[in-house]
Amino acid sequence: MSQLRAEQGVTAFRFVDDLFLGARRIIFQMMSAFTAAGIGDWAHWDATGRINVLDRLTDQALDVLAGNGLREVALGIESGSERMLAHIDKRITPAMIRSVVRRLTAHGIAVKGYFILGLPTETRAELAETVALVRELWDLTEPAPGRFRASVFEFRPYPGTPEWDRLIATGRYTPAQLMDYTAVDLTTAGVDEAMRARDEFNFSVGLQFGEPTVAEIRAALVELTHQQHARSQEAA
Repeated sequence: MSQLRAEQGVTAFRFVDDLFLGARRIIFQMMSAFTAAGIGDWAHWDATGRINVLDRLTDQALDVLAGNGLREVALGIESGSERMLAHIDKRITPAMIRSVVRRLTAHGIAVKGYFILGLPTETRAELAETVALVRELWDLTEPAPGRFRASVFEFRPYPGTPEWDRLIATGRYTPAQLMDYTAVDLTTAGVDEAMRARDEFNFSVGLQFGEPTVAEIRAALVELTHQQHARSQEAA
């Protein structure tokens, strides 16, 4: 980091590592090194974190993260349904999600929350719980110095994941079906033009894996994406 600053003038960094803020041992080791090097005096950075790990950090530890330049944490929230969170083995609860997001943003650390709509076995009520949680987190963090933003995806199965194995085991799907990713243009449904190039919204296998239909999932995704874009524009 110091070399990049000296040679290229770089002062902003992204750590693309699931474990960078995913284990307390690593967090404490890195923050000790950052503090000793005075990284927070000149650098800003963001990273991916784990909710159940960050939930166990003290307010003092969060202050250290913020003081060392942490600007934003990306969190895989996925669902607002407690049953769905258990089904996909997230080892978190909606209450834990609310607490972590509230505490991080209160310390001036922004949060980007990732959500998945249309998970296998998801009911319409559980889809509604996820939509409601996104909106609740927007409202909850509105007065905080750190902002909350949501990035919403349509579920896609990937080989090697537990969901893939469960879907194949049902006998209703073939690997070819689950790999048949098709481009989807959601801008026709009302998403702001500025969102057109975002790859995470543009691929789908077009299959219904729970109670909500593909059309219902995309309608909710479009609505949340449009609202998030409007909120981001206002904040800018």
